[in-house]
Amino acid sequence: MKRKGIHHLGLVTVDIERTIEFYTTKLGFDLAWCDVIEPPDGGRIKHAFLDMGDGTFLAFMSPEDVPGIPAALATDLNSPQQLPGFFYHFAFWLDDLEELEAKRKDLAAKGVEATPIVDHEWCRSIYLRDPNGLLLEYCATVRQLTAPDDKTMTAKPAPPPTTDAEARRKAFEILMRRETPRLAGPR
Repeated sequence: MKRKGIHHLGLVTVDIERTIEFYTTKLGFDLAWCDVIEPPDGGRIKHAFLDMGDGTFLAFMSPEDVPGIPAALATDLNSPQQLPGFFYHFAFWLDDLEELEAKRKDLAAKGVEATPIVDHEWCRSIYLRDPNGLLLEYCATVRQLTAPDDKTMTAKPAPPPTTDAEARRKAFEILMRRETPRLAGPR
């Protein structure tokens, strides 16, 4: 069977160097491709693709002095919609709980604030923010989704994200945070 799925996600940043540094040194992705797009009406767009390790890419574009693109823009996807910070997010696959815990420890060692492990019943996750305010998730599936109830849109009792009150507060703080619009760099 041919591979199916996402080739890349295209996102915006106002500080491409900081974004590349975060995704390569903090998350361990490889920088795969960079170029500069020069629109006919002026300005330029720095463009970088980061390999997530499985052939899927995150692509970031950073506009500079491009007519028609505002000098101030939100890069987090949620704040322009006036939504809590957890609606739009991206989840990266991890194979198991041991890998999830190791990723959490690795992020902490690199100075990246992440939530405690959140229990969603069928999967476990940690959440963090990138320099653009995007909510990122690392997620490990812990059981097969085969029960008839799994596919029924009903209120399902979910465990609290964590039983530790301080850890639960921290998790909700990161998940609910609303980012403010990011100002573009030198214009």
